[in-house]
Amino acid sequence: MGARFAVTGGRKGLLRTALTALGVGLGVAVLLLAAAIPNAMNAAYGRDRARSTVPAAEGSGPTDRTLLITTQNSGYRDQPVHGRAVRAEGPHAPVPPGLSRVPAPGETAVSPALADLLASPEGALLKERFPDLRISERISDAGLAHPDELLFYEGTEALSGPGEDVERITGFGERNDGFRSSPLVVLAILVGCVALLAPVAVFLATAVRFGGERRDLRLAALRLVGADRATTRRIAAGEALAGALLGLLTGTALFLAVRLPLSTVTLGSLGFFPSDVVPDAGLAAFVALAVPGCAVGVTLFAMRRVAVEPLGVIRTAPQRCRRLWWRPLLPVGGVALLLPQAIGGFHSNDAANIQVMLGTALLLLGVAALLPWLLGAAVARLGRSGRGGPSWQLAVRRLGLSGTTAARSVSGITVAVAGAIAVQLLLAGIDAKLPAEPVPHSLWTTVLARDGVLPAARAHEMYARLAAADGVRTAHGLITAQVGPAGTPPGTDPRDPDAEPYPLTVADCAALRELARLGSCSDGDVFLVRGGADAVPHPGERLTLTPPAGHGAHHRPATWTVPATARHVAARDSAPPWLTGPGLLATPKALDATRLDHFHVGAFLRLDPDSPDAIEHVRNAAARIDFRIDLVNFEGGGARDDGILALTRHGLTAGAHAVLLLIGCGLLLTTLEQLHDRARLLSALDAFGTPRATLARSILWQTAVPVALGLTLALACGLSLGCLLLHMANGPLQPDWPAILTLTGTAAVVILGVTALSLPLLWRLMRPEGLRTE
Repeated sequence: MGARFAVTGGRKGLLRTALTALGVGLGVAVLLLAAAIPNAMNAAYGRDRARSTVPAAEGSGPTDRTLLITTQNSGYRDQPVHGRAVRAEGPHAPVPPGLSRVPAPGETAVSPALADLLASPEGALLKERFPDLRISERISDAGLAHPDELLFYEGTEALSGPGEDVERITGFGERNDGFRSSPLVVLAILVGCVALLAPVAVFLATAVRFGGERRDLRLAALRLVGADRATTRRIAAGEALAGALLGLLTGTALFLAVRLPLSTVTLGSLGFFPSDVVPDAGLAAFVALAVPGCAVGVTLFAMRRVAVEPLGVIRTAPQRCRRLWWRPLLPVGGVALLLPQAIGGFHSNDAANIQVMLGTALLLLGVAALLPWLLGAAVARLGRSGRGGPSWQLAVRRLGLSGTTAARSVSGITVAVAGAIAVQLLLAGIDAKLPAEPVPHSLWTTVLARDGVLPAARAHEMYARLAAADGVRTAHGLITAQVGPAGTPPGTDPRDPDAEPYPLTVADCAALRELARLGSCSDGDVFLVRGGADAVPHPGERLTLTPPAGHGAHHRPATWTVPATARHVAARDSAPPWLTGPGLLATPKALDATRLDHFHVGAFLRLDPDSPDAIEHVRNAAARIDFRIDLVNFEGGGARDDGILALTRHGLTAGAHAVLLLIGCGLLLTTLEQLHDRARLLSALDAFGTPRATLARSILWQTAVPVALGLTLALACGLSLGCLLLHMANGPLQPDWPAILTLTGTAAVVILGVTALSLPLLWRLMRPEGLRTE
């Protein structure tokens, strides 16, 4: 009977059921997404690990089961383009994941996104980088990081053996241990998930009580026709269960719809396919059982102080003073769980992760438990003061009569804001603790052919082609190497720091002037760049130019002497970052670069800022010389794990605002329901001449007072929790005040929106006809 009431209760009944299903469905969708995160991360991480290479044993030669491979990372209009050149050394060479066979020389396997881009007009410039493109097959999902990845495998005969960038491998893939990240990032993800799920749990408990006032009146009518109290409770439970089951279906549909946009989310090299976003079976079963159980339990719990009699509904009055003793136990318990991690430092493991999640959840739910008591105490004090105008008095009186409903509606906002503030503090502290992000150089673009890719005799060909590319204003070529002092022990690599190597740059005077303040310069000059405590060779010192023993150094002169005329100069600050610092600068006549055995051929270019595709023309010109030549970033800096942090920050911000708007809808429904219940009172006030503006202001105060108290409590709890988490992460306190103000501003917009949207119903109910009765 209760389920029938939920779906056959007329227009108003259907509206209440639809709102309940929508509210529960939104919460279920969030819970299912949270349950799908572990599977999605593990699937993405598994595909990433499947593409890792297994190198052949050191010193081993080619076999029928080995593959030569080199990486070609590039880009196209702010999109990364990843590629690998491969050559099978036998019929049983390992096949890259996502392919059915190794591409033969002249063949290229491409990802679907890259194939579509090359076939479109937008990819015409990129297609010039593949002049003889012959697509052998498309890479399947198993070999891609995400659906939009631009990836290719190119078969070539140019790979003759292992080198600096060429690797001989025996297979692909490593054992998948599941997704792993740094403890700080794990901490941010855990706290962020709790901060989003805690208000969702509060909202679910509120959503199943939509229409509670009307339901009680309907149960009174059932009592009049003979139903006993136990029957009315079972009917109420059945009605709530029907709404919750419809909410489960709605949430499942929303979850399936949201999976598609998730395929555009990337975490560094990781990404997702819609098929990855599958809830864990155990967690999904828990959600499917917990949501209906929560609906029934909350409904029966709400009726414990309601006596449904044949002639109406009697609620326990006067309201009992809310007990305070048990409410602080929740946040105290949360602090007790987090404090050991804060003292000893956070170390990510199963026990520590559960401890952090449970402690954070208890602290946030403690805010929801404290708010009703705080609101009741504040309203009691305000009511006794007798201050304020008629609108204020009406609002305070109404809050005194229905404070529990108001606190229940606002508690979700309080929990959401408190959690968001805490995570914002944590993310700001973690971000400040991580190494600084390298800043790309604004003047120069670097092109490099690494050791063994291009002989020194072809260096001028590379410089000329790059200089002729569209959009290149200035081009300077150079050859760089590492040379060691003469007398380096046999078998010691002069590039080894223990051998005290010196950076060497061979270039013409025009290029060297961009690197250092030379003064006069002519071909044949040599310069020594000072570098603080770092050693530089001195005039007359002999340097070793041959490679280490075992690398075939039998056809080159062994040493070169720094000319006595070498001058000391200072480096330029505007030079490319990878060429600044101490070292040796030589012009071509002073040192013939063909005598070097280990060197890089490079160029640094200044591009036309008005030609946005200049960088693409440079990439194309480099690819036509040799596919292994590419643009390289030498700015350095530590590796950051801030892709996940950025996603957590943006996801938290968007989720917090969505939860605030969601709870605002629930607050609006509660306000409209209360207005319906007060229809006769509103008509009486209108008949006595009460201005409509007074009643509108009373609704504003009635919404603003609980929200203001909730935001104050949320700010205090969020800052306290954030400081505790920062101490756990050993990070500095750097509040993100713009983000905090944005959250509070959203809460203010919710207040104004609820007031504005409830005014039309208020005007309609304030009519003398509302006093008629039968």
